[in-house]
Amino acid sequence: MSSCQNLFKPLQIGPVTIRNRIASSAHVTNFGEGGCPTERHAYYLAEKSKGGIGLIIMEAIRVHPTTHPGPKAIAGYDQRSLPGLKMVAEMVHQHGAKIFLQLLHMGRQTVSTETFRPLWAPSALPCPTKKEIPHAMTKDEIREVVEGFAYSTRLAREAGFDGVEIHGAHGYLIQQFMSPFSNKRTDEYGGSLENRLRFAREVIAAVRKAAGKEMAVGIRVSGDEFCDGGLTLSDMQEIVPLLVEAGELDFVNVSQCNYNGLSFATMIPDMHFPLAPFVYLAAGIKQVIPDLPVFTVARINDPLLADQIIENSWADVVCMTRATLCDPELPNKAREGRLDEIRYCVGCNQGCVGMMHRGFPITCLQNPTVGREKELGIGTLRPASKPKRVFVVGGGPAGMEAARVAALRGHRVVLIEKGSELGGQLLAAASVPCRQEISGVYRFLSLELKRLGVEVRLGTTATVDYILAEKPDAVVIATGSSPVLPVYEGEGGVQLATPNDVALGKVEVGQRIIVFDDDGHYRATSVAEFLADQGREVQIITPRSAEGSDIVQISWITQHQRLRNLGVRIATGTLIRAINGTTVILEDAYSGEQWEVSGVDTIVVAGLRQANDELYHVLKKQGIEAYAVGDCVAPRSALEAIREGHLAGRQI
Repeated sequence: MSSCQNLFKPLQIGPVTIRNRIASSAHVTNFGEGGCPTERHAYYLAEKSKGGIGLIIMEAIRVHPTTHPGPKAIAGYDQRSLPGLKMVAEMVHQHGAKIFLQLLHMGRQTVSTETFRPLWAPSALPCPTKKEIPHAMTKDEIREVVEGFAYSTRLAREAGFDGVEIHGAHGYLIQQFMSPFSNKRTDEYGGSLENRLRFAREVIAAVRKAAGKEMAVGIRVSGDEFCDGGLTLSDMQEIVPLLVEAGELDFVNVSQCNYNGLSFATMIPDMHFPLAPFVYLAAGIKQVIPDLPVFTVARINDPLLADQIIENSWADVVCMTRATLCDPELPNKAREGRLDEIRYCVGCNQGCVGMMHRGFPITCLQNPTVGREKELGIGTLRPASKPKRVFVVGGGPAGMEAARVAALRGHRVVLIEKGSELGGQLLAAASVPCRQEISGVYRFLSLELKRLGVEVRLGTTATVDYILAEKPDAVVIATGSSPVLPVYEGEGGVQLATPNDVALGKVEVGQRIIVFDDDGHYRATSVAEFLADQGREVQIITPRSAEGSDIVQISWITQHQRLRNLGVRIATGTLIRAINGTTVILEDAYSGEQWEVSGVDTIVVAGLRQANDELYHVLKKQGIEAYAVGDCVAPRSALEAIREGHLAGRQI
């Protein structure tokens, strides 16, 4: 039985009843084509509905051409979007969830190279992040955008959506009008609070009229902009009651931030934030509108935590967006009391927002079926026609996922790991305190292997003779990769170490340390943070334009802040040229200028890795049915490793 009784109580939102309090908030997927929704959207969102969620808010449709960044975004001002939207609504409804559609104009928080039009905003002030100076909207243009919101609402209504959400958060156009941070107008749309709210009220009224009485209408707001001169929670506690007083809104969804520097990093908080860090904002808004449903969002991955939020009346609906991306069946598992079977989001931001910001379709580090639900989603995993005895060599994420999927299909699986525990390179990553939540990846997989009866042999080296003697029907090779330390010029007396050895405590590093980052991910930056937090003197050297250059921007911001706050010095575009004794010769990669750093105890090198592929090639020559996955094919990240392990488990 579920221990989340509050979470599974139905809720009335205007004219709409949702079956439970779990929602998925709107988020960009990059699944669009030609400005229209696709079958990919429909299968992705229907998967969440199958998993038992109460409410889905589909990603924003753009209400005007001045805020349409490209073909992957959905044009809510274009009737061509209607067939795709209908398909989405119909497929979601088949499995019992309700679905709302978000309506968006980004204002100044985009770039005209994407829209091919000047940016529109209340004032000709650039967004601190995007930097482009926008066009200050005329009153006719304001009316045009208000009508755009109404038109998009009518499109949503015709498509069969249950409601709409007006996006008035994250520093987008409606918030730009509301906030003195971005609105410097002197006409009736600027200055006083009443004037700054005028645009939002006009949009709400137009949307309500277009929606009619059968659809729910709500607004998303930032409970705090988190920037000097921006709106605070106290301000929003005054503003929100003024927005809802006309009785045209059925709910308020409380998020946070705008695009201003460190504020932006709070929009999609990663594992370096505590769980549910911004629920207090929703609770503050709930205090001033006690009779209207209030939603909360951001890094809520545990149904027990979500239930507590409902029980304490901090919010009425909990948006578990990345949580249900990572495991769309989370609601059903929680309702049935199967909490140990939930694949908990670890807040890595790699596959979701990380892919989105690079312009690629979203996926998930732990759930490679995201975006491929039609062929890989719930119900597509077929039992093996002929169960085999399958050996998996390597207990990292690739091997564990291959073993899990093969076992689910009915194969008899043996997993062999030469170390004393499962987890592979993630063991080192999770040993750094600021990254310890990554351990959730191998915790879930370990529990699943035990539940599915996979035989795990730890402390065992799988040689060719060992494998041949066991006579398996198929072998998955997931033997990973090994670091390759560079050879520097000079007669060096400085210790060289790998990030993994430092994280696992296998080396004593001394006091003065250089971390060389030619990896671009967290290997270097997290170890630098770990060592600096111990009071050591740390400098990051990287030939790239930034340390951790491959970390998604929204997470890089706070990683960089933490390094700076700990006094870590950072030299970009820089190479290590030679080592003489304990003196390291550095070189500017562009000018060739050299300088010295003396008294260095250790250089931690995050760089080249080499695939451990020998076993795979030998077994293939022996005629064994063998599959190579993860780093032993080519050293990359856990995202690729888990995806390849999953596909191998299906293929056998």
